[in-house]
Amino acid sequence: MQYYAHSTESKDKTDWQTLSDHLHNVAGLAEKFATTFQAGQWGLYAGLLHDIGKACPAFLARLEGSNIRVDHATIGAKLAKERCGSLGMLLAYVICGHHGGLPDGGIQEGQLHFRLRKETEPVELQPEIDSLSPPAFPFQLEEKWGMFSLAFFTRMLFSCLVDADFLDTENFCTSEKSAQRAAIQPDDMSQLRMNVQAFLAQKQAQAKPGVVNDARQQVLARCLTEAKGEQGVYTLTVPTGGGKTLSSLAFALEHAVEHDLARVIYAIPFTSIIEQNAEVFRQALGEANVLEHHCNFRIEEDKEDSAYAQWRSLAAENWDAPVVVTTNVQFFESLYSNATSRCRKLHNIAGSVIVLDEAQAIPTEFFEPCLAALRELVLRYGCTVVLCTATQPALQDSKLQSLKLPKITELVEDPSALYSDLKRVQVVFLGTLNTEDLAQRLAAHSKVLCIVSTKKQAQQVVRQLPGTEENFHLSTNMYPEHRLRVLATIRQRLSNGLPCRVVSTSLVEAGVDLDFPVVYRAMAGLDSIAQAAGRCNREGKLEYGQTYVYEPDELPAMPWLQRRMTRTRETLRTFSGEDCLSLAPMQRFFELLYDVESLDAKKIIKRLNPKPHQELIFPFREIAEDFRLIDDQGVGVIMPGLAEDQASVALLIEQLRHSPFPQSAAKKLQRYAVVVRTNVLQRLHHQGAVEMIRDTYPYLSNAQAYNEGLGFCEDMTELWDPEYFCI
Repeated sequence: MQYYAHSTESKDKTDWQTLSDHLHNVAGLAEKFATTFQAGQWGLYAGLLHDIGKACPAFLARLEGSNIRVDHATIGAKLAKERCGSLGMLLAYVICGHHGGLPDGGIQEGQLHFRLRKETEPVELQPEIDSLSPPAFPFQLEEKWGMFSLAFFTRMLFSCLVDADFLDTENFCTSEKSAQRAAIQPDDMSQLRMNVQAFLAQKQAQAKPGVVNDARQQVLARCLTEAKGEQGVYTLTVPTGGGKTLSSLAFALEHAVEHDLARVIYAIPFTSIIEQNAEVFRQALGEANVLEHHCNFRIEEDKEDSAYAQWRSLAAENWDAPVVVTTNVQFFESLYSNATSRCRKLHNIAGSVIVLDEAQAIPTEFFEPCLAALRELVLRYGCTVVLCTATQPALQDSKLQSLKLPKITELVEDPSALYSDLKRVQVVFLGTLNTEDLAQRLAAHSKVLCIVSTKKQAQQVVRQLPGTEENFHLSTNMYPEHRLRVLATIRQRLSNGLPCRVVSTSLVEAGVDLDFPVVYRAMAGLDSIAQAAGRCNREGKLEYGQTYVYEPDELPAMPWLQRRMTRTRETLRTFSGEDCLSLAPMQRFFELLYDVESLDAKKIIKRLNPKPHQELIFPFREIAEDFRLIDDQGVGVIMPGLAEDQASVALLIEQLRHSPFPQSAAKKLQRYAVVVRTNVLQRLHHQGAVEMIRDTYPYLSNAQAYNEGLGFCEDMTELWDPEYFCI
């Protein structure tokens, strides 16, 4: 009997996809993908078995219009377990989850072991399946980390299968999408290396001579030399303004060519840095070579229907691009996800250079599982990792010794000397300042940046400043388009030498290219103080800029911030009289921080690497729910938009209300949304300030609650003078 994988509207079935074709197509792709980490036979086996449950009369009846439900995945999982010995359970997870996501192991209803005990429909097997030999496991397992490695391998194999399945199904069901994928052919790594070399040569020709430029050239030269080295873990410890972004890109491309690696992946903690870095990368490498993947990505309206826009949307599904720029959240949460959509990309991480920009920003409560995932990628999946930051975390700390990280190579020959050469800031500790005193100090400077700990503090301080066009506020209470305009205005005023006072939350303190002669920073972790100081005298135009650290009279309520402040004070006492921004104090700060912070607060590693080793029972779904770098991500509320944006927002809101496919409008509206806490949204909804469009999309219907100077104001009773600020 002829069986089919996918149907069309044709009644004679002449254009239906046969099951045999689908199984072989998926098996071929999955084998190709898994070959990147020496597991091609595993991919082949998974592909041939994943839909074998469709080879039965019941599924054929379903394709012909019956409403019968057929569990077509479990039979393939059972066959894999029966034919491949104890490690056949890994294939069973992958095959059972190829539609609904990797299941938890166990005997409760819905869990893998429960499903494997179910009675299933008899099926006709493809002849090739009977001739398959059980695949050999490609890696030698460490006794201490064996279970973790098996779980990680399962997720990578799952990625190969689901991407192969999506791609073949797409090719049959929506062939125009496959054509769009092929419409743009990115450059190879050798060409990209030449592109960045030409871009850097042009930058150097335009650069002003001086100590900063000399240091940047030294860092770049060192990165290019070290790129010839072996694959492994590297650190790039360079002070802010030392050119580490482009130097790390040059290293990554040179290293990729040297070791025949497929792509470069940048994982960055903040979207503000992603947008800035991705734009630089597009200038250096060409638009069609850089995939920018994060929730706030936007494309110009006149390019929305271009071949590039279509390719970019498709490439984001599986990261099939030579250079990927994404968030830490997207990168690490995908590595611990169980969902088909998020896991599709994982096999394309294998054989890559992974650059973690601002590596110190990985949340400490997930630091150990993040490092464990990077360790697996380096040891078994052909990756090189670069930890790139001005404030390097203490990777050799005793609390991390159980990980047995691979040898770590520092790219800069003498980081301490580089910090000394690039010292452009003097840090002064002021003691306690109340809001009024702080505002008076800021008002006395014509150009000054003040970074506070909370959005509430930012609003309080700005309101104390004299009401002039020289004052600016930045926080995530402003929607992304609004923030970008304010940042552009700030940069323009600084470039023109005009007065400019900025009060901001920490969103500007890492990677945002601002240069002030004076910076104030509320007491925080020493790494945050160093990052804030990086916005001070960034280009070395002064002999020294001044960074003042003060204690707010009202301490923030966040316990994690209070712990970091305490560890900073302890570090300063230990290194009294020394430059607090040098490497030794920073190392000590992280050591003290690790002593009080749990580096695996959710016990991710313990659950994936149980002792003693148990039967292969992995809580994939449970781990995916618990691994959230941002615990309470809040809810994005669409703002009505300021004058410049009101027409665009109104048009998108109409599409959101009436379009049968609102997802496109909803995605574009993220550029005009502010994330608020769930309890705040509930309060606003109760007050009638928010409309729930389609019962799903919150829209701030009270336009007065969004202010041109401060953005969204949670306190609906306190309205601000819109003429107080100039944007």
